[in-house]
Amino acid sequence: MWISDGSTYRGESKNGGNIHVHTDIAITPAVHQNVRPAPPSIPLAPLEIRDAVFQELIKISPASSYHAQLVTGPGGLYSRGLLEHHAKNYGALPPTQKERAALASALRKFVLDTFPVYGKLHSRAGVVGIPGFWQDPSGMVHIWKPRNYRMPILVIPYKDSEGLIQACQIRLHPNDIPTGEKKYRWLASPLERRGTSSGTPIHFTFLTRDYPPGGTVVITEGALKAETLVRFRPKARVIATTGVSCSHSHIIEASRPYNALIAFDADHRTNLAVCRQLARLIAQRSKDSLEHGFSTTTKIVFWKGPKGIDEAAQENIQLTALSIPEWYATLRNKPLEEVQRFWTEIGFKP
Repeated sequence: MWISDGSTYRGESKNGGNIHVHTDIAITPAVHQNVRPAPPSIPLAPLEIRDAVFQELIKISPASSYHAQLVTGPGGLYSRGLLEHHAKNYGALPPTQKERAALASALRKFVLDTFPVYGKLHSRAGVVGIPGFWQDPSGMVHIWKPRNYRMPILVIPYKDSEGLIQACQIRLHPNDIPTGEKKYRWLASPLERRGTSSGTPIHFTFLTRDYPPGGTVVITEGALKAETLVRFRPKARVIATTGVSCSHSHIIEASRPYNALIAFDADHRTNLAVCRQLARLIAQRSKDSLEHGFSTTTKIVFWKGPKGIDEAAQENIQLTALSIPEWYATLRNKPLEEVQRFWTEIGFKP
């Protein structure tokens, strides 16, 4: 756990770690300014290096470093039904910029020691090219934004089809989310000096080499939701995007040889934007299957009650798979009109 000057020792946490409480942190408010021009683009580091650095981040700064805030407290990992061994798969960013700079410095040393050729690039910055990291004019490396937060930040890995971490999402604590903004963000730094974007990769809960074509995959939103679903449905193979409108081409390519159960949030029959994006994904997947000669099926998962399929699984609510015509028949009023309009525009008939 990373401890900054000025913290007060308050004993041991339940998991054996030390608890330090900051009473002297100046919280930096989120200031909305004019959009800065993007600095020169920095290419992504090779996947092998990104994976190793994110694995090391989770190892030396695990979510369990902030047990009460990120694991056992309200909205923590345990509240989703995840267990202790699941929690070890998630990392944490400290709330202060000073602590995060210390973490970035440790990871810089890790790169210099483990990947010396890459580490020497960019004036021996080490971590430049890894999403979320950046370097200030003095040469010091940082991770995430140049500001302080009230609470630690959860780090959620996004793994590729071979189990390597491509990038990470972060989840801000409610106390740190400006009004009207989202709690989930990409751990990325495209607007910072020598920073880089994460892109919008998708997440796999399984290794595709171990799952032959013709099987069934679930498509949902968010890696944390996908992993929670697998916690309660261990046989499920899940592919996750960051949102209903994101990475459709990647999702279609990844799910191409499989039957697909699309499990976006429960408002997929009432929210106009979600209906349109779901209709778009259905049409694109159908077109792709025809072009590549696959006869795989696409169905929509329906349940009553909670918003997310992870919550439905946690509460052991019945999940029903609807064919596309069955799902279409459930639409009413404006959602029905929106789907009809979109499919007419592109000439698609289910």
